[in-house]
Amino acid sequence: MPRPDRSRAALIETAGTLFRRQGYAATGLNQILDEAGVKAGSLYHHFPGGKQELAAAVVEVAGAQIEGVLRAALARDVPVTAVVDRWVDLLAAGLTADYRDGCPVEPIATESVHASELVRRAAAGAFGSWCAAISERLRADGWDRERADETALAVISVIEGALVLSRTNGNAAALKSAGTAARAVLRR
Repeated sequence: MPRPDRSRAALIETAGTLFRRQGYAATGLNQILDEAGVKAGSLYHHFPGGKQELAAAVVEVAGAQIEGVLRAALARDVPVTAVVDRWVDLLAAGLTADYRDGCPVEPIATESVHASELVRRAAAGAFGSWCAAISERLRADGWDRERADETALAVISVIEGALVLSRTNGNAAALKSAGTAARAVLRR
């Protein structure tokens, strides 16, 4: 039986942490390789496109994980506002532990607009999947499609914008305000 290749997972996990905490441009491949304990050959075996392809994989994996957690929470018999409150609370707790943490997609997404079309598309897909999860739940709750889509986009926009402000300020105040704003948007 072949041995599982842990280098791909180590590269994605390490790069994800570094991109989230330092940004895409400030993170070099040598740092990723050193911290992941992986050789350059493994990097190019799994990600022939180098840093851009690795960053896109980081965004896709993180985006899918968040989407999965979000969909599982939205599938429960609790109000959408409670799910959003819990999400904001988790993000705030992460920032309290280390202000460099937060959304694993946003720091890469912000830089990718200029740095990489591949990464930008992956980030847009991640954010879009989160909006779709919320919109689908709102439609299941009886909302019409247009209003559900608009509201889901507003909720994600408020939370992601608040993450940028909270990380910049080094505290979770903007996130706490975002929770209040998201609840208001969901109740209108």
